Amino acid sequence: PTRARASTRTRRHGRANMPKWWSLGTGSAAASRDGVMPTTSSAAASSSMPKERKSTFASNSQYILCCLGSAIGLGNMLRFPNHCYRYGGFGFLLPYLFAVLLIGVPMLGAETMLGQMTQRSAVKAFSMIRPKLWGLGALVTWAAFMVVSYYNVIMAWSLQYLFYSFQSPLPWGNTTASAKDFFFGTVLRMGGPDGAEVWTLDDGMGPVNWALLLALLAQWSLIFFCIFNLQKTAQWIVLITVPVPLVLIVVMVIYGLTKPGSSQGVMAYINPASNPGAILSLDAWVDASSQIFFGLSLSVGVMIAFSSHQPRESKVVANTWIVAIGNSATSVVAGFAVFALLGHFASTSGVELDEVASAGYILSFQTFPATFATFAGKGAPQAFSVIFFLTLILLGIDSAMSLVEAVCEAFIDNNEWCRRHPPVVVFAFCFTGFLCSILMASKSGYYVLDILDHFSSAYLMLVGGALSAIVIGWLYPADKIVRQVKNSANQDAFWLPFLWTYAIKFVTPAILILLFLYNFVRDCMRPYNGYPQWALVCFGWVPCLIIPVLAFAIPSFLFEKPSQAFACAGKIAKVMPRGQELTGVKGQMATVEEDEEVVVGTSRSSVVHVDEV
Repeated sequence: PTRARASTRTRRHGRANMPKWWSLGTGSAAASRDGVMPTTSSAAASSSMPKERKSTFASNSQYILCCLGSAIGLGNMLRFPNHCYRYGGFGFLLPYLFAVLLIGVPMLGAETMLGQMTQRSAVKAFSMIRPKLWGLGALVTWAAFMVVSYYNVIMAWSLQYLFYSFQSPLPWGNTTASAKDFFFGTVLRMGGPDGAEVWTLDDGMGPVNWALLLALLAQWSLIFFCIFNLQKTAQWIVLITVPVPLVLIVVMVIYGLTKPGSSQGVMAYINPASNPGAILSLDAWVDASSQIFFGLSLSVGVMIAFSSHQPRESKVVANTWIVAIGNSATSVVAGFAVFALLGHFASTSGVELDEVASAGYILSFQTFPATFATFAGKGAPQAFSVIFFLTLILLGIDSAMSLVEAVCEAFIDNNEWCRRHPPVVVFAFCFTGFLCSILMASKSGYYVLDILDHFSSAYLMLVGGALSAIVIGWLYPADKIVRQVKNSANQDAFWLPFLWTYAIKFVTPAILILLFLYNFVRDCMRPYNGYPQWALVCFGWVPCLIIPVLAFAIPSFLFEKPSQAFACAGKIAKVMPRGQELTGVKGQMATVEEDEEVVVGTSRSSVVHVDEV
């Protein structure tokens, strides 16, 4: 039994006078007002923490593969090379390295430790720290929904390109101009009205692109069948979707380095003198921070959900390092493939590297396809086009699955009916996500996606990350979770990557808050990409700031979760003196240690939380 100290305040036989820390938690063992009691031994730790759920991962290796699959996604092949191209390679690599050490590793460690110690997904895990913090868990879950809603649209583009890749010759031609026309004209069907070159937001949303809508439906259906039973199916899917794209990336690197002109691109990627001014640009540091959030799936509840299914004795510190290094290494290696191909294309086109393309999605869906079309040899253009877009699809499946799981786990953890019917929950979410994605299959869908992508990474994920760091660092607090990891897993999280307790309390949240303020001032002074204000408000400010505040922040201050609102949901049963056992509905026990009387109440929940020793 867990030994705990009773408070004299509990002598009052009234629910309204119960101390704030005396609360209920569904399916948990006795815990403290900070969520989980610190202990001096592993055995004591396991008895005082919430009840450990049965791991759904067959092994720690499959857990790591799922985390790597979530982290290594479209961001490694699309966002990271785009930023490197924009800031001249090294001008982005150095800020990215600092972002990994000061933001990525501390936040990844915080989320994985929180999930593993509490054994709950984001909403329930944060509410175990303080009941009213369920709003923070809901916010990061909302961020997962926002990201996956446009993430699958990009994958639908890749599905269309994969279909066209089997044609000979490749339909987009071997110049950037023809590839651009193919992307906007054939794939997105953004031809403007009255003979205008490209449809704009000033022309309205426009009709639905039915070919893209069909690809979008296929993409959501694919995600459903891969994740319909959550980790029980996902952990086997990743055995294919994680190693195969990594092998394909290595193939592209090796082949790209053998092409004429590739050395020009590689030197532009790694040469510190290629663009020294970019290092002094705040935009490079902001984008590096956004990239590490996007790359490691931070502040979207994914890592918390995955880790909640791990045994507490799992080596969480080692796993954190493996995921962080694996993600960053993949991005850097993919950068060699991208810049080698860009150098070759610039050489064959007779232009400078910085004139090949503009940054953004154009780089992946215009310049790369045009580069493949220049390859010599029968079937070589088609083969490498298939390899590239198949890599994008396989990388994206893992990340999309994890985002869907983060949202579904929130419902399953907080609702008994959802807990009994996971496939129905997954289907309902995928169907809802598909309906919300239809807007991005219209003529103006490209602009909507661009706005959502910017505001999600620049505001929603930064806010969630800053608040998560503050809550875990100060309210859990950080010292306690380090002790718990030491007791349970026999690993020291203090050096994750260095002075973790100080980094998560001071350094990481300070950086994230400053980045948020910089983004806010910049976007207020200059509308993002020159889009009209109505579009920025409807597709940026409202879903990424206003809705989270109105739907999660304000209600969490006004209402606690029903199962955690009061210690006594029914009438007072009896008063128990020193030496008696406190028994919850499902048999969880604690012994009164001091000569104090403790009120015991009836409740529909499974256990009473008591004050820490």
